[in-house]
Amino acid sequence: MIIRSRAPVRLGLAGGGTDVSPYTEEHGGVVLNATINKYASGSLEFREDGKVHLHSFDYDKTISLDHIKDLGNDGDLALFKTVINRLYKGRNGLNLYLRTEVPPRSGLGGSAAAFVAVIALFNHLRTAKKLTLYELAELAYELERKDLGIPGGRQDQYATVFGGLNFMEFKGNEFVRVSPLRIKKDVLLELEKNLILVRVLERKHTDDILADQKKNVETGKTIEHMHRTKELAIEMKNALLLGDLHGFGEILHQAWEEKKKFSTMISNPEIDRIYALAREHGAIGGKITGAGGGGHMLFYCSPNKDMHVRNALQRIGCMPVDFSFNMEGLETWEA
Repeated sequence: MIIRSRAPVRLGLAGGGTDVSPYTEEHGGVVLNATINKYASGSLEFREDGKVHLHSFDYDKTISLDHIKDLGNDGDLALFKTVINRLYKGRNGLNLYLRTEVPPRSGLGGSAAAFVAVIALFNHLRTAKKLTLYELAELAYELERKDLGIPGGRQDQYATVFGGLNFMEFKGNEFVRVSPLRIKKDVLLELEKNLILVRVLERKHTDDILADQKKNVETGKTIEHMHRTKELAIEMKNALLLGDLHGFGEILHQAWEEKKKFSTMISNPEIDRIYALAREHGAIGGKITGAGGGGHMLFYCSPNKDMHVRNALQRIGCMPVDFSFNMEGLETWEA
């Protein structure tokens, strides 16, 4: 028997950064995001000879061991090791494979999707005491953020588990509430049509950006901008529920102006140039997805302007990424 899983990556639409410590513990954060049809996919099968074979297609790395007890918990493929050590208590050997449809450091929550995809393989095996969706997302957060020390907030793990278009509330101390938005089908289709996702610069300094953002919150330098970002996430949610997509685009622009003030490293002259070009050709608003500094940018375009924006960005080397919304979230099955 082979067990498979897939977990979608997400587009952060508004509120990103308010789910990151210390802001979320002190003030509470809100985030609006949507998952898309790009996935982290896992595959697990057991071996009778007790050997362990781990392979990441993203990094083209393989580990082969004679016994599970030789696994350890650091070095290459630490994601695999962390999950196996926490969830697998059996003695049989195993083959475990993982691939992600977005490149590392993409700003789309790919690492969280990868953690969730691997956790879900072992959770699928449980006949009793299966992890709930909230428990699975929280475990992924704990393993990635605490055990491996990768900085960031909680939205990525919850987005990939639940899927769809969600408004999330964070209040520190592990309080999370995920509220799916009930949006009319024609509004959702129009939103999807008018959004443009492009790959831009390689993102290299996520840890530095988040450290600088944290310092600015602790010193009070950016608190008002964080508060305004939270307000804009609520306004964007309401605009979507009302079907006001032009308003959605304008709020996206305002939220980007606020996000850039979290840290001077979030944007740069090249990102500003790309943003200005998109606006010149018909984008109402846009943003960097993820912490900033590179990765992917998302734009909402005026009706029938999406191809003008897409073509203009492609001419300067920004690679368009075709997508549709994913509404299912995490899935597992047996082959």
